Amino acid sequence: MEMFVFIAFQLLMEVQSYKSPTVNVSSDVIIESSSVKIRCETPADVTVNQCYFYTNREEKNIKVSSSCDLDLTGAEVFRWAAVKSPGLIYINCYYAIHEGGIHKPSSHSPPATVTVLDSLQKPFISVSDDDVQLIISCDILLSVRADFICSLYTEDDVLLYQGVSQRRQSGESLCMFYLSHSELFPRSVNSRQLICVYSLKTQPEIRSPHSDTYTIRGLAQAKLSVSASVILETDTVELSCENTEDLKMETCVFIINGRESNSKLSSSCQLSLTGSQISIWSGGQSSSVRITCFFTVEKRQVLKQSPHSDPVTVTIQISTATSTGNTLTTATKTTVFTAASTPPDSTRETGTSVPHTVQTHSEYSWHYFCVDS
Repeated sequence: MEMFVFIAFQLLMEVQSYKSPTVNVSSDVIIESSSVKIRCETPADVTVNQCYFYTNREEKNIKVSSSCDLDLTGAEVFRWAAVKSPGLIYINCYYAIHEGGIHKPSSHSPPATVTVLDSLQKPFISVSDDDVQLIISCDILLSVRADFICSLYTEDDVLLYQGVSQRRQSGESLCMFYLSHSELFPRSVNSRQLICVYSLKTQPEIRSPHSDTYTIRGLAQAKLSVSASVILETDTVELSCENTEDLKMETCVFIINGRESNSKLSSSCQLSLTGSQISIWSGGQSSSVRITCFFTVEKRQVLKQSPHSDPVTVTIQISTATSTGNTLTTATKTTVFTAASTPPDSTRETGTSVPHTVQTHSEYSWHYFCVDS
């Protein structure tokens, strides 16, 4: 009797000395058509004969694997667990070794969880605007313990942001995005359509259907008006930055040739400039300049910027006059010249003036008049 107790005690000590395995799953949330890999991680210093898996603490329906791996679809896991509707399933495992012809099982692992879904529901998108930033919420209408990746897209399928979900106290998940007005409404854009989707961290990725489209509008695009599109250096042109919604504009910004660092501000949203002043403003790089503008309005003590206006082109014609001896020469420059040119010899007639016109590659028009000495 004492010998039997000693042997039983020794066997019990051997079983207890085997370290518990760990169940690992490739994804903790799957749909019925996707796959999941379930592995029973055993101690490295133990030669394992077989691994045994069971669900929801029911050891009657056991799956056996000599490799200690299972590859199952969501539908197979669903049937294995014998549950009536998709939901959370607990999976445990243990392993066995053979020593001296005796089958020795290990202690059981802690459970791993897998949530099997019949399908992913589309998320719900909402937007709030506190005039400082736009707060965009992508709500996931699933009460499962899982991390989701949310993606926010514009109407032309451009990815704006991605983020990892957070959990509400109710158990549902959501993703939050925080955007400034300038990020959502760059330059001439004043209306955006937003869509969000979420995905499970699986390989391949499982994506939800798109949310409904949410349309959000910003300030109306600025409109730039000019009194003339072709002027001389001495002429004056009036520039006016306007809005189409009868908003009270705080200030307007005028930009030349797309260089925002070289802009002009106006509280009246109007500028009156000569052709020479515009040439200096542009740095004298070209006789034709492109000007845009935008305005700001104040909402809740926060300045909001409108989209940029469409560009308007203004061309400055440069006139010069010189006199050499008995010859008077006038030239009008309409574009930047590309080559030097020399006017031909003048023709002289007593008591009369005979005009001559020569067009050169530099697009100067030369006029010569012989004057009686």
